[in-house]
Amino acid sequence: MELSGLMMSVSPGSINTGLELAVLNKALDTAQDAGEALTEMMGQAAMVPGLGQYIDVRA
Repeated sequence: MELSGLMMSVSPGSINTGLELAVLNKALDTAQDAGEALTEMMGQAAMVPGLGQYIDVRA
């Protein structure tokens, strides 16, 4: 089948849905990477002894 014939048989809605899913998958991957980086950063901050033990409440 030619490419033009294939494109005519595929509905524009299915192309848009596929594109939307690809974008959402990329956004999910990015959010997961950011979450993993944040978790790692918080774990490293917890290793500093005395960090957060005292807070200054005067302004």
